[in-house]
Amino acid sequence: MAQKKRVSQTIIQNAIICIDYTNVFSVISQRSENDQPDAVVLDLIKELKRHISDVQQLRPIRTLGFSSLPPGHVKGHRATGAWLSLGIEPRLTYAHSTDETSAIDMAMETMEIASSVGLDTAFVLLSGNRWFVPLVQRLQRRGHFVLMATLEQPKTSDQIPEDCQDALFSAEFLLGGPGRKLSPSLESLPVSDSELELKKPLETFPIKDEVAKRTLEIIDSYFGQYEEIYLTPLLRKLSEIFQDSDDDPKTLINDLEESGAVWLQKKRGFPHNYTVLMMNEDHSDVAELKEARLLSADDSYDDDFYDDYGDTEDESVEYPEDDDADYQE
Repeated sequence: MAQKKRVSQTIIQNAIICIDYTNVFSVISQRSENDQPDAVVLDLIKELKRHISDVQQLRPIRTLGFSSLPPGHVKGHRATGAWLSLGIEPRLTYAHSTDETSAIDMAMETMEIASSVGLDTAFVLLSGNRWFVPLVQRLQRRGHFVLMATLEQPKTSDQIPEDCQDALFSAEFLLGGPGRKLSPSLESLPVSDSELELKKPLETFPIKDEVAKRTLEIIDSYFGQYEEIYLTPLLRKLSEIFQDSDDDPKTLINDLEESGAVWLQKKRGFPHNYTVLMMNEDHSDVAELKEARLLSADDSYDDDFYDDYGDTEDESVEYPEDDDADYQE
């Protein structure tokens, strides 16, 4: 008999978010077609806070935004008045947006905060295309968990020290939604590690099994608005729906994988890594579902689902010891 995973109490650390707002705003202004870059930045910050809370199991206790005044950009950011409503503490410096004043200010205050908090406090850094290597290293050497979220990643993994690579987190997927995707950047290529390596199916086959088709419809109905679908709450939802049948959620997802309708990716997380499911919109059955939803009068999704089901691999539901073992190649 297989030994079941021992369920331990979920560990939640406090987290302090430090935002290089000037740099994030600059990258989004240059690469986004949206005429309100401030709104995109604020949406990015809200999604980042949601991600680290629901997925990383970190509790944001402070959010600091570092910005230069005047902005020095033709579009100019006007969001400082909205910061307080999001709980963002403004840190403003007088410098042009091309200067690194706000980045230096952010690094100095972050280290000042680190000297006054315990090792149970994590640091989440958000930037556009700066990786803050010295800051990440110093925080890690003090024993803090660090997440360096950026919109642009290094071209290759050897561009940054090895001890910083695990801290990198690609934040671009948090910009999901109309008008939110950034245009490609010649200086923005993903790090070639297992976390960011895409596995999109090269071949697709029609889904013939009716239960598998229904499973795809359920995934789209509850999670279709997300570009990346957290696997654990998805399995939990499927278990609820198929509890009176002999259908196994993992087997159904494997069937969808074999057809090329979905694929799975490993992501780095705290206190453990996690898996996300991606829907392949080039697959005929997925494309048909998406088109039907667009034509439907009721095209709404269940946006509150993740609020009720946080994505953790260590919840009260007992899965086998390796929850993702069935998905390893």
